Amino acid sequence: MAKVKNAFTMVKLISGAKTGYEKWFQIPRKTGKLNLILYDPRAKRHCLFTESKKRRIQEPPPKDYFRRHRV
Repeated sequence: MAKVKNAFTMVKLISGAKTGYEKWFQIPRKTGKLNLILYDPRAKRHCLFTESKKRRIQEPPPKDYFRRHRV
């Protein structure tokens, strides 16, 4: 029996203020890396939260600005 992956994954975001505060979000697997500005109660201000754990994300195909025929 094949193992089925869930369409969503849990992501840990860590505060950029280096307070150690973290938030967890459930996001679709195919989304890119998260960077959000959220409130950090330890720093008592809004800070940039970045995704801490590395995830494998499908690379989008490169843009073809010259409209060449794809082989």
